[in-house]
Amino acid sequence: MKYYRLFMLLMVLMTGLFLSCSSNSVSKQSSESKNTESIDQATSDIIDRSCSLDPTIQFSYYLPKSFLEGKKYPVLLLFDPHGDAHFAIEKYKSAADKFEYILMSTNAIKNGLDGEAAGHAMQSLLGSLTSQLPVYPTRVYVGGFSGGARYAAMLAMSGSGIQGLMVAGAGFPIDNWKNLTPSVIIAAANDGDMNLPEILALNDIQDKDQRSRVLIMRDKGIHEWPSLDKMKECLAIFTAFAVRDSIESDKTKLDLVLSTYDSLDKSHYCSTSKIHKSLFYERIVKSLAYQKDIDKYGEAYATMIQSSNYLSEKNMEQNLVKEESGIKNNYYAAMGTKDTIWWYNEMQKLNSSIINEKNNLKQAQLMRIRNGLSLMCYMNLDKTMKANSNQDAYYLSVLYRNIDPDNSEAWFLAAVMEARINNKIRVIDFLNTAGKKGFNQRARVNQTTDFNSLLGDPLFQDAVNKLPN
Repeated sequence: MKYYRLFMLLMVLMTGLFLSCSSNSVSKQSSESKNTESIDQATSDIIDRSCSLDPTIQFSYYLPKSFLEGKKYPVLLLFDPHGDAHFAIEKYKSAADKFEYILMSTNAIKNGLDGEAAGHAMQSLLGSLTSQLPVYPTRVYVGGFSGGARYAAMLAMSGSGIQGLMVAGAGFPIDNWKNLTPSVIIAAANDGDMNLPEILALNDIQDKDQRSRVLIMRDKGIHEWPSLDKMKECLAIFTAFAVRDSIESDKTKLDLVLSTYDSLDKSHYCSTSKIHKSLFYERIVKSLAYQKDIDKYGEAYATMIQSSNYLSEKNMEQNLVKEESGIKNNYYAAMGTKDTIWWYNEMQKLNSSIINEKNNLKQAQLMRIRNGLSLMCYMNLDKTMKANSNQDAYYLSVLYRNIDPDNSEAWFLAAVMEARINNKIRVIDFLNTAGKKGFNQRARVNQTTDFNSLLGDPLFQDAVNKLPN
């Protein structure tokens, strides 16, 4: 909370300063010249640049295939929790092409930043939007996943002029949303996402105007970035509200929005659950009401939310979410009090239950519990390793791979802990397992000083060389 309050204050001060001076310091003509220059220098479809306000802050961007010189475009700024700018952009290029958005991301925003560093990076990024890219200043959108979503929400709520927010896999304090800025919020989480309860809590909004501008996305799956189809829908929603709010004058874009909805509805999109499908229809109604003829969707939505199947599913999920909190708290209390044998047996039962559970809602609850435990364990392990509290860290490393045996990071960190106690055989074994589970950061292994004593060992080097970069 300390950094959160500090960051909110910093963002209000810094973005206010930026907006007050940027329009006066750079003329329209020179700004357009910069845009043309930077675009002419592009050598690939994802372009890397330095921010004009601070060259140490890097950003990457993608221009839609239909890009024309001299034309301005809406922009979606995406934050990845690991600071992987190219990953966030690459995943959604075809969505940007379809709706003619610029995608932008950065490696400067990632998990672990304090408020001051994040505030400075975001101010620099916002400066780049107006001075280096051909964007509509009234159509700047921000989104992110997990920790990246939390940074996106902070930026959007800071009075920075952000038009729309997309958070995936993380919620935000709804009380911070004042005066309908940003004008529309999309909140997404899959059923197996440990942060789903945060998204569900957004339904507690009492204000009618706010409620009409919060759109919830749900689907099967785990804690992960939204699918490409979900991002296409996000851009459709942003576009529809831009027309409604008269910041997009081309009303024919609503035809593209509706055709996107029609296409998704004819597919298996959101069809695995009455809850998912009802939310899809609700999003159509909220974004296109009074703008297009969507009576069929309005009627489908009204019928669905009154059906016995929907009501039964909704009631069961609410009960499972309430039960979930108690189960998680019991597990959290067991960290540090139960030995590793207890944890091994308990996680074997939990993982077996997830595999064998036939009820989708109960299976999703168990997945959320396991994923929440995995995250909690990782966070505590990271802290104890950095503090060189090796006894606690070793215990947590055992728990981590028992809780989440398919997580490559758990096996990599287990290898690090074995290196700290000079157990070469297990270091090699765990590195091999990490590779089989998908660990692909050979350079990180070479940069980890805990492995220095093994650098001349041929068996260790062979295990490292098997890892992809």
